[in-house]
Amino acid sequence: MRSLVWAALAAAACTPGDKSGAGGPAGPARKYAGTWEGRAFHSEADTGTPFRIASSVAEDGSLRGTLTFPQVPEPPIPVRARQVSDTALVNEIGPYQSPSAHRRVLTTTTGRLHGDSLNGTFEMRPAEGGNAIMSGTFRSKRVAP
Repeated sequence: MRSLVWAALAAAACTPGDKSGAGGPAGPARKYAGTWEGRAFHSEADTGTPFRIASSVAEDGSLRGTLTFPQVPEPPIPVRARQVSDTALVNEIGPYQSPSAHRRVLTTTTGRLHGDSLNGTFEMRPAEGGNAIMSGTFRSKRVAP
């Protein structure tokens, strides 16, 4: 469960991926650069799994980032931007070992930007492919540019 929440929160940050910001470094990717902190929720009763995403815009205009979970001593997880627009971001996170699913997973997040908040949904699947094994929502806020 925590892995999914973590992955969902990652929607706030990105790694090399889709360069939909055709405007290069000044494109929409800039809106998602910075440090984001948030929580991922797998149900309404869930108190949420905390996460942090650090992202930046590379010279080629792509958004690059990593996801970490403050409560888990694991290396940063790569986040790849798949779609970037002025108001929405789709990320792919992983693969990584999910502490909640107890297996390697890939997570896809879809987030909507509102000022310094990025909120949305996530879906976790086994890294080797297959049906979703977890889904939920995430809420995050930019804490540093």
